[in-house]
Amino acid sequence: MSFQTWSARLRQQFRGVNPFDGDCLPTRVSLFGFGRPTLPFPHLWNYKNPIKIFETFYSDAEKETGSGKHNRYLYLAGLPPVLLTREPAVIKAVLAATGDKPGQFDRDTSPMAGIARATGEDSLLYSNGPIWRRQKRLSAEPFSRANLFQPEKFLGFEQTFRKTVAERLETLRSHQQASGEKVSRIQLEPEIKVLMIEMLVNNFFGGRVSEKELRNRFVPAIEMLIDHMISDTVAPVSQALFRMLTGRNAILKQKMADFEALTDIALSGRAEGLGLWNQFKSDATDEALRSNIRVFLPGQWRPRPRSRAGRYHIYRTHPISKIRSMR
Repeated sequence: MSFQTWSARLRQQFRGVNPFDGDCLPTRVSLFGFGRPTLPFPHLWNYKNPIKIFETFYSDAEKETGSGKHNRYLYLAGLPPVLLTREPAVIKAVLAATGDKPGQFDRDTSPMAGIARATGEDSLLYSNGPIWRRQKRLSAEPFSRANLFQPEKFLGFEQTFRKTVAERLETLRSHQQASGEKVSRIQLEPEIKVLMIEMLVNNFFGGRVSEKELRNRFVPAIEMLIDHMISDTVAPVSQALFRMLTGRNAILKQKMADFEALTDIALSGRAEGLGLWNQFKSDATDEALRSNIRVFLPGQWRPRPRSRAGRYHIYRTHPISKIRSMR
């Protein structure tokens, strides 16, 4: 960004100029305000609670009229404006205008910068343009809901599902025999994490990894890497200094090596067409697919909200004139 562009934006911000035009004008979110859950941007003390950031965007939106209730923007520090919308018509229009053709929107990858540094920039999550289009086309047919949700596909998973359930029941039986108790209390979240990764690696990808190794080695590695990827997006410089001063770089390096080993296991079934690899038709090398597998493995833990927050979309507007006549 040139100094001229930055200074022009800064002048607009001081003057309170709305950078958008059209027939569904968004309203501006102030940086500070009373009674709001947090500041309207991610930082080290709120990045783990994105719903609170969304709530801050709409904390006083009911006072607005028309589209201003549902379309809000943050514009400060000479940076490009960030539009947050919960209006279905705007979401639909922007998605339709996003692609790799001339004049279309790029997907905003800045919120995934930390993820890309840890997993690779050539994944479906981070790439743009022709690379993103090609990967989406290759993955759409074999892994679509219409293709997967078929009785014959689920029958292929029956044996591995049965093995997973039998091992879990045997673990529970052994624990109760050793404790002499008929009722066992466990922490649910750690068990779900292990189970989801096991189902994904062993059932979906046709890999072979034990429940014990997942619990003691791979799940802790993914947990640390998720925290690292998020903090590296929000505050990369300060987090790098923190890791250097505390010696956590060595721990992170080992966890990344463990994560690479799990990625290798997930890819190992491809040569034999195990799991759903037999549905994936591509001459891409395993190395070319590695970034997407790295994204896919921890991505299974992401929350899937059922509240209105699940309908929020964030866009960086470039160019601004694209957000016009969206209804």
